[in-house]
Amino acid sequence: MDFETLQLKRESCRVYSDKPVSRETLTHLVDVARLSPSGCNAQPWHFIIVDEPEAHDKLAEAFDDNGLTGCPWGDRVPAYIMIVEEEAHLMPGVGERYGSQHFAQMDIGMAAMALCYEAASMGLGTCMIGTMNQEKLHQYFGIPAERVIRLIITVGYPAKEGEPRRKKRKSLDEILSYNHW
Repeated sequence: MDFETLQLKRESCRVYSDKPVSRETLTHLVDVARLSPSGCNAQPWHFIIVDEPEAHDKLAEAFDDNGLTGCPWGDRVPAYIMIVEEEAHLMPGVGERYGSQHFAQMDIGMAAMALCYEAASMGLGTCMIGTMNQEKLHQYFGIPAERVIRLIITVGYPAKEGEPRRKKRKSLDEILSYNHW
């Protein structure tokens, strides 16, 4: 499938079938994500696959950040992949000028999209979640206190297959200019 078709196919999935996703498949998704580009090749990420029932329940609970949640349907997700921001080691001069973490969130975003596109190409659904209770996740999963969980990606087989929803996007006229604003 060409990339534009994949871009049209990939959407945020919030309703999954009961079919489990194998650990081999989840590991493959992380393997593809780790090949993503990153500023100064810093690779400022650590991935945690959550696929065991007890860990799954703890993660679903940690979506509630004092009443705010981006995933109220988290108890019905087959598996998760957390992306934790690692300290980036940039080239001399770059880190001093911009700060060591200047590119880290962009790098994690690129890795997350690579993971989601690979999942879509395999018939899997994903949804990126950015709202979560950091304290609970650190406690439940032994994540070092100085690290930030940037994204949690839900992974599973969509409950219904078929044509994706029509994407609602701004027109090119609204977002594109040439040679000046």
